[in-house]
Amino acid sequence: MTVMPGEAKRSELKRSEAEVPQAAMAAVTAGRCKRAGCPAPLPPQDSGRARQFCSDECRRRHYNALRGTVPAAPPPAADSAGAALARLGQLLAEAGRLAASAAAQVADAAPERVAVQAAEAEAARRRAEARAAVAEARAAEAAESAAAAWEAADAAEDARAAAEDRALAAEDRVRELQAQAAAFAGRLEDALARAAAAETALGETARERDTAAAAARQAAAGLDAAREQHARELLSLRAACDERAGAARALAEAESARAGRAEAALDAERAERRALTDRLTAAPSGRARARAPEKTA
Repeated sequence: MTVMPGEAKRSELKRSEAEVPQAAMAAVTAGRCKRAGCPAPLPPQDSGRARQFCSDECRRRHYNALRGTVPAAPPPAADSAGAALARLGQLLAEAGRLAASAAAQVADAAPERVAVQAAEAEAARRRAEARAAVAEARAAEAAESAAAAWEAADAAEDARAAAEDRALAAEDRVRELQAQAAAFAGRLEDALARAAAAETALGETARERDTAAAAARQAAAGLDAAREQHARELLSLRAACDERAGAARALAEAESARAGRAEAALDAERAERRALTDRLTAAPSGRARARAPEKTA
């Protein structure tokens, strides 16, 4: 049975994982490097997959040492090359026993029986040689499969190293993104705080606006009341002015009538005085005329 390279690779990796020393596992759990003989502690790590080696050099040396270690031979399977070689040894041992028994029985056995036993021994030897050839062919195939498996394991190790490098780069990128996210979270908190302060200021402004609006309404109501009071006072003043104007007109009319009466009285007095003056002036002239004729006579 030919062993496929993928199966050989998986079995080799399983054996390598099974052969990890218990001290290395204890070192990993204790926070030290996984490589045997390295006392360096593991570097601190915030997040991501747990590290097992202190550096990439220790990781490469650890896996190179695992590839250079000869694993313990497992018990041969039913169809493997080891089983064929074991069977071949059994057949050779059996052929040797048959040849010894044939040589021991040559003296007292019949020639026909000796010939039959020799033929059986030759057939057993040929079968053993054929099986040995098959086992050698299988061993060669197994060696080729093992070489292919080692090459695949090397490629897998290189891919694993590259994957670990990419994982480390991804972890660094994740840490950078986490730092950026923390910065963005801080900015968001600041923005939320400013928004809360703006909402508080807006509430205070709204309260001040409501207070100012209430004061304006009160002022408008006071203005309306003042206007109404002013209108009432203006009406009262107009009424008083009208009353005063009427009284002034009545008084003027009374004064005018009094002045008319006084003027009429004055005119009458003047007429009386003129008449009296005329009578007084007329009496001396009459007397003078009466005296003049008397002188002529």
